Amino acid sequence: MEAGACDVDLTAGAAGALLRLGAWDVRVRGPRAITRAFRAVLSGLAIPEHDLPPLDIVVSDTGQARGTIGDEEAWTLALPKRGWLAPLLGYTVGTATSLLRDLLFIHAAAVEMEGRGYVLVGAPGAGKTSAAAVLVRYGAAYLSDEVALLDPKTGMLYPFALPLAVKPWTAKATGPFPPARQVAAEDGVRYLFPSLRAPGPVPLDSMILLDPASLAAAPAELPRAEMLLVLSQHPSSFRYQNRLESAFSGFVQLLRSARCLQVGSAAPAGAAGRTAGAGLGCAGGAAGGDDHLLGPEDCQGEVQ
Repeated sequence: MEAGACDVDLTAGAAGALLRLGAWDVRVRGPRAITRAFRAVLSGLAIPEHDLPPLDIVVSDTGQARGTIGDEEAWTLALPKRGWLAPLLGYTVGTATSLLRDLLFIHAAAVEMEGRGYVLVGAPGAGKTSAAAVLVRYGAAYLSDEVALLDPKTGMLYPFALPLAVKPWTAKATGPFPPARQVAAEDGVRYLFPSLRAPGPVPLDSMILLDPASLAAAPAELPRAEMLLVLSQHPSSFRYQNRLESAFSGFVQLLRSARCLQVGSAAPAGAAGRTAGAGLGCAGGAAGGDDHLLGPEDCQGEVQ
């Protein structure tokens, strides 16, 4: 399927698939074009938390999607003929995060550098996808473009390996992409799995707020209380009323041992350069302004 391709034919045969996403099962049935693309996009996802109830998704030939857990309806969604993959994926990911009991989540990008995990938090349009892609180009291992999955008891950051969702403006902001495999394309969005992916959980090193409004020339320390407030205002485990207390105590525990940084850049590539500098201990990050890309030479060969 090519980016910006024709509408999905909802009547072109039905297909079913059982997706074993680590310890979580998703059963999906619907038009073959939808189940094929949906399966491909979820192919790298492995939920580590056990005993989660399976999700059943049925997409009718009229484009009505229904998600159920056991006998309970979790959601219904009217899929457009174009742009259907992102909302269906969003509802599925939202279901996964709502079922978590022990792990915490943040809507964020995440990468691994030199055996440590870095979470990139920011408002919509802050450049999380672009920054993650540029960091992978520098040599970081990909963990997620969508969800940072954290264990407050161990301080570990888990992969939540959905593909990078690359929109045309994301590609423009990122520049050359790291080696990646395209698994789907729909309504102008390309879904790419970077070749360099972290195989398992890594210790959390830093929570990094991407703030395009900030003109700071280098990564700045952010008070932990302020980062906690940021997390509470972003889509995260805080969004579920029955988890407020455990989310608060869990994030407090994680932030006690994590660095909290704010990276200012109007250009996501510049933010990525500064993040790489912070992650690899290069003092001061990028010195050349927002357009300077911090590459291997800036960190004395530490990023390979």
